[in-house]
Amino acid sequence: MNILLIQYKMIGDVLTSTIIAEQLKIIYPNAQIHYLISTTAQAVVENHPCIDQFICVENKDFDSWRGIITLAQKLKKNNYSISIDAYGKNNSALLSKLVGAVQRIGYKKWFSSWTYTTAIKNSPDLSIYKTGLSLGSRMLLTTPFTNQVQWHLLPKIYLTDNEKIDGKNWLLENNINLSLPITMVSALGSSKDKTLPLAYMAQVVDKMVKMTGSQILFNYLPSQIDQAFEIYNACLPETQKHIFIDAITPSLRDYLKVLTHCTTVIGNEGGAINMGKALDIPSFAIFSPWINKRSWNAGEDGKRHISIHLKDVQPELYGSKKASAFKKQAQELYQYFKPDLMTSALNNFVDENY
Repeated sequence: MNILLIQYKMIGDVLTSTIIAEQLKIIYPNAQIHYLISTTAQAVVENHPCIDQFICVENKDFDSWRGIITLAQKLKKNNYSISIDAYGKNNSALLSKLVGAVQRIGYKKWFSSWTYTTAIKNSPDLSIYKTGLSLGSRMLLTTPFTNQVQWHLLPKIYLTDNEKIDGKNWLLENNINLSLPITMVSALGSSKDKTLPLAYMAQVVDKMVKMTGSQILFNYLPSQIDQAFEIYNACLPETQKHIFIDAITPSLRDYLKVLTHCTTVIGNEGGAINMGKALDIPSFAIFSPWINKRSWNAGEDGKRHISIHLKDVQPELYGSKKASAFKKQAQELYQYFKPDLMTSALNNFVDENY
């Protein structure tokens, strides 16, 4: 039996949806699971034991109706028994329909009656998911196939022993001392409205170095190099001595090889934090003021994994509204999210993990 799982992007979502594949393998151990994702996200799911084939697509294949139709014609040859659309957009729903799987599962949306055979209301059980509602959303998509959903499943990244050795060698080549703490900093978010003001991030890094004496690595894209140096230049001179600003891995997979050797990962909540968690690295996540913390704070225990949201420390700014109502005001709200408000949580994190 062939099963098509559709997620496409973003990196954190592609990683999170692997728990669907894991649950499906428990139910159908002999099934062939094909995972449709963006080419750029493949690095985080390579070697996953529950995924038999990756279908990697480019934006041009997925962002136009013509591309979807062409892709569907290719995939239809695989004779899928089941398709699960975890991406939940109109283009992925159309693909699910055109591929022609006997069972087509997706979330209840305006188009779901036409595209899916079973539409699931995206309402995870709050008694099960005290944190990480995004995990519950994924697992709901497996409920048509079993009454014994493994609600506890968490995303994992799988590195080979040789890859771990590669990461260690890269650190040594960049003059990083493996016997001292190493902190990976998610210095910049995926967009401006998910990025702590750069001057504030510099202060967070200053605090970390003062408390831990840690060696600091920055995670950022090549296109973000100017902003990364802006953070570096805003740090105290003593802090700058601890930052290996030029030590940048050549690829996402190489980044994971290095991340697995880090003491912790801290900074802007997003893909870097999620990848750290999937490697079982302690994390301190700073949420954007407009993101729903409960959706993405999976595994938070107040010890190994801690997160902070502006709403935690200044709830009066939100009144009775949800954080998501403030997306257009993200930059304004970020100005209130001063590093001093994070001190207590950061101290607790350091006490537990250094």
